[in-house]
Amino acid sequence: MSASIRHVVMMSGGIGSWATAKRVIDEHGPDEVVLLFADTLVEDADLYRFLDDAAGQLGARLVRVADGRTPWEVFNDRRIIGNSRIAPCSHLLKQVPCRRWLEENTDPAKCAVYVGIDWSEMHRLPAIQKAYQPWTALAPLCEPPYLDKEDLLRGAAARGLKPPRLYAQGFPHNNCGGACVRGGQAQWALLHDTNPTRYAEEERQEQALRDRLGKDVAILRERIDGVTRPLPLIELRSRINEGRSDRDDWGGCGCFTEPSPPTEEGAELMTGRPMSDDTDLWAGLATLEPPDSPLRPMWDEPVPLNPRGQLPIFPVDVLPDWLAAMTAGVAEETQTPVDLAGCLALAVIGTAAGGRVTVNVRGQWSEPVNLYTAVALPPGNRKSAVFGLMTKPLLAAEQALIDLTAPQRAEAAASARIAKAAAERAEKLAANADPEKQAGLHAQALSLAEAAEKAVVPVEPQLVADDITAESLTSLLAQQDGRISILSPEGEIFEIIAGRYSGVPNMGIFLKGHAGDMARVNRQARDPQYIENPAITMGLAIQPEVLDSIGQIKGADGRGLLARFLYSKPQSLVGYRNLTPELLHPGTAGTYAQKLGGLALTLAGWTETAALTLTPEADAVLLAYQRVTESRLRKDGSLAPIVNWAGKRDGAVARIAGLLHLAAHPEDAWMRPIAAQTMAAATRLGDYFTAHALDVFNAMKADPAQGAAHTVLTHLTETRTAAFTKRDLFRAMPRSEFPAMGDLDPALNLLEEHGWIRQQPPPPRTTRGGRPPSPRYETHPRLTPAA
Repeated sequence: MSASIRHVVMMSGGIGSWATAKRVIDEHGPDEVVLLFADTLVEDADLYRFLDDAAGQLGARLVRVADGRTPWEVFNDRRIIGNSRIAPCSHLLKQVPCRRWLEENTDPAKCAVYVGIDWSEMHRLPAIQKAYQPWTALAPLCEPPYLDKEDLLRGAAARGLKPPRLYAQGFPHNNCGGACVRGGQAQWALLHDTNPTRYAEEERQEQALRDRLGKDVAILRERIDGVTRPLPLIELRSRINEGRSDRDDWGGCGCFTEPSPPTEEGAELMTGRPMSDDTDLWAGLATLEPPDSPLRPMWDEPVPLNPRGQLPIFPVDVLPDWLAAMTAGVAEETQTPVDLAGCLALAVIGTAAGGRVTVNVRGQWSEPVNLYTAVALPPGNRKSAVFGLMTKPLLAAEQALIDLTAPQRAEAAASARIAKAAAERAEKLAANADPEKQAGLHAQALSLAEAAEKAVVPVEPQLVADDITAESLTSLLAQQDGRISILSPEGEIFEIIAGRYSGVPNMGIFLKGHAGDMARVNRQARDPQYIENPAITMGLAIQPEVLDSIGQIKGADGRGLLARFLYSKPQSLVGYRNLTPELLHPGTAGTYAQKLGGLALTLAGWTETAALTLTPEADAVLLAYQRVTESRLRKDGSLAPIVNWAGKRDGAVARIAGLLHLAAHPEDAWMRPIAAQTMAAATRLGDYFTAHALDVFNAMKADPAQGAAHTVLTHLTETRTAAFTKRDLFRAMPRSEFPAMGDLDPALNLLEEHGWIRQQPPPPRTTRGGRPPSPRYETHPRLTPAA
């Protein structure tokens, strides 16, 4: 029994258990905390990654216990199929191993146990506390601030901790690989959609035990006309394929927090030991005080004032090897955030493929593969160097196309000149002819003039443009067969859209060029020309203040321009750069030039558009991602503040999947469907861009007090201030920002709202009159970390 273990967090592997551990460690430090995990041996592989990452981030010890059996081995041993009412797996594989570890390693009088239920489940706390006696059971997430699961997932991502992938797939929890027997039809249907192999194995195990027992029993049940009957997974699969499953029946899971007392239906089946042993295991009815002394009120998880620097980093590993190597190599040599090269990697593939490839998702839903990306970085970040390295193969391909088409353009020019000369001669002959010949020569002159007018001399091929007006861009699109790319390290295109030359915003072609909607080109002395499916790709690097102010462009938000961009706001490395970085390997650059240039040259000659399709598994991954997006678009959802942008999120993920597929198979991508692994990689990029979009749109609507609050928070952080008075803080602040003490109020109020400080009750007044004491505050323990 270890006296040093004073806090044990029941670490299920879900986001709630991480947030619980975070609050406990913020309050007590990591030294006396143990994260206790019970392994059922059937968890999703990413759960173990999440546990290791979380423990490393929190600095606490992770302890793994296991019974040694899987849930189906327990069911076979007990001759019972677990379900929402009776789940011997919860008891035997989770609760019993953890209880035994607590008995062997902790002193109940000195150790508290923490569970991950939140404020929405407070009604469960009394039963949980009773079940854990003689240990004191606490639930930090039941205390304010009252955060939901989306808040917790966003908070983990903002701190560089990638949440478990099951959440991104739409599962409400991260237990048993999505195959929890406490779940309902909706959970099992989602498992079928996202992991059909795992569903098939669960179906096989269930049917085998049904056959062994010789009874009509199953994990799931349904009630029809007042009659309850089992619903085997094999039958549910048929309903899923027919679209008849109940997608609202999610069931629930609470292996660590649901007491599992023996039931009349099978006490020994539930416990696996005599009844008296189980009673002893959960014995204890008296309410206990917290260990040693009352635990102090826990600090809330602070909400970042400015998430810059805490936003997720571009996940380079989702890119195909040759593209990932170039992206990482360029970022290393230039000592720039990998986000810049990563976003450009998507833009250059879009440049090569834009207008030539689409992704047919399902039915009539089709997405082109051109993207708009905008990376915000301040001056001095070598943006031009990154652009030069990433776009060099495109410019080389552009020159190669110019050289290859030179003979055809010369021939067309000569033919046009000949046609024009012939028309001019015919016109003169008709004008000077005798009356009896004039009619015939006149008709001939008109015919030749019409032919000369229709003669078109192709312009030089162009893949990339830069500073260009909306009108010129429309004409250029017509000349370049409906495709063009704008790749710029300056991002002046926003000023052009805002009306630098015309004085009024002109964004129509930029809207159509992203969506692929038909555009019209008006020409003097000619009939209007239509671009059937314009495809514009944009890869921009702009200064952060430009990104924060583009929302001021009249109509940009309402017409959807802002919603079309994928934003990135990486942390600048200026001041922290390695002055002797590893240089880009020539082999890496050579492979990149060969792959990208080859793709661009291959697709440039196409006159028809190739349609990429999805494998059924890839479609299931995207469908699961769509469900997550849809649920978060509700009024109280995490994507509600950026509903216009988020409404295009799933389409952007489909486009990204198409680009990743082309990069993975540059020689024959159009001959094979997009795989599930590629779609899963695209959803990771979708999550990356979502986090950055939330920050961008939040900055556009930022409270003016945020700047002042950030100044105060920086001072408190640098001075490691644990407590202060308002008067002392005012004396330490620059007068240029805080001329009077009252100017501190908005900043202090905002910091208190975000959980960084809290005001202490004023001391009792012992005398009348005199100046009241200055308000006193204490700061979040994170600002004064232990040395």
